[in-house]
Amino acid sequence: MKYIKKEVIKINRILVLMGIIVILSSNSVSSGVGLKWDAEGKLVEQGEKTCLTYSVYNPWPKESYATIGVSDNLKEILKSQEAEVKLIPPNTMSTNSIPLKFCFTIPYVYESGRDCLIGSIICKQECNDEQKVYSGEVLLSEAKDVSVSGGSGGSSTSVAVSAPLNLRVICTAHSRDYTIVYLALGIIAIIVIIMVLVNKYRKPKVERDKEKLKILKEQIARESRKK
Repeated sequence: MKYIKKEVIKINRILVLMGIIVILSSNSVSSGVGLKWDAEGKLVEQGEKTCLTYSVYNPWPKESYATIGVSDNLKEILKSQEAEVKLIPPNTMSTNSIPLKFCFTIPYVYESGRDCLIGSIICKQECNDEQKVYSGEVLLSEAKDVSVSGGSGGSSTSVAVSAPLNLRVICTAHSRDYTIVYLALGIIAIIVIIMVLVNKYRKPKVERDKEKLKILKEQIARESRKK
C-alpha cells in the first residue's frame, strides 16, 4: 500500500513537472510570424522605385510586430529601402494573412551604355550588356514596436523567416530627353520679360511721358519726309 502511494506521489510530481514544462515552452514559442509570397523573381527598372507586397500571418496566441528587410548581398545593390511595420494580431491564420509592403530603388547598373550631358540629367541609354540579375533573400523580422522601420535587423528586430528573391533588372534604351532644357529656357524667358516690364513701368511718369513724346516726334518726322 505504501509502495502504491509512493508511486502515485511520484507520478503526480512528474505530471506537475510536465505541466510546468509545457507552460514554459508554450510561453517561449507563443509568438512567431509566417510569410507567404507569390513569386521568387521580379522584373525591376533601374533608377525606379519598386514595391513588393508579402503576406504575413501569426497563428500564435500573442501579437507580433513585423517588418521586411533583405539579406546583405541585396543590401549592397539596393539604393534605398522603405518598409512598413505592422501589428500582426494573434491567431491570424495563413488564410487571413496581412499584406506588408516593402519598397526599394535599384540604381543605374547599366553604366557602360549610359551617357549624360550634365550630371545625371539629359541622359541617353544604350542596352548592349547582358541582363543583370541579383539574388538574395527577403527577411521577415519581428520588431518590438512600430518605431522600428526598414526591417534591416539589429537590436530591435529578430529574423523570423526568409524567402528567396531574384531581381532581374530591365535595361530600357532611350535617347536624350531635352524637356528639362526647354523648361529652363521658358523660365528664363519669363524672367527676362518680367524684368523688362518692371524696368519700363518703374520709371517716373515724367520720363515715360518724355519717351512717348520722343517716339511721337520721330513718327511725325517720318511722315513729313514721306510727303
